Amino acid sequence: MTGAETLLPLLAMLGFASLVAGGALFVGRFLGPRNLEGVKIQPYECGVTVSGNARDKVSVKYYLIAILFLLFDLEVAFLLPLAIAWDEMIALGWITMGLTGFFLFYFVLSLWFEYRSGALEWEKS
Repeated sequence: MTGAETLLPLLAMLGFASLVAGGALFVGRFLGPRNLEGVKIQPYECGVTVSGNARDKVSVKYYLIAILFLLFDLEVAFLLPLAIAWDEMIALGWITMGLTGFFLFYFVLSLWFEYRSGALEWEKS
């Protein structure tokens, strides 16, 4: 294959992406709303009226929930490939098993931190 034949799929994809992006801009510009005023220009807050200042302090609970999400997200991202390639992982030896054990230890330690800080408690509002 020559250089031009290898670039043809890339150029076709680039052209298609440009066409889609240009079409979206065209539709938004010419078929979108013309005069924005009143409620239309207020920040979107899921239908709830805005109360307070945007710079108010946020509870630490939100950050703990975010850490919990990242914890389980990383668990799936690292342990799912290991579960799929279990035979190959065992064939790699003790180093791979040790690293997996270290990751699981760190995961359990992080869960313990989340439990001790109260992120797993259910609060009634």
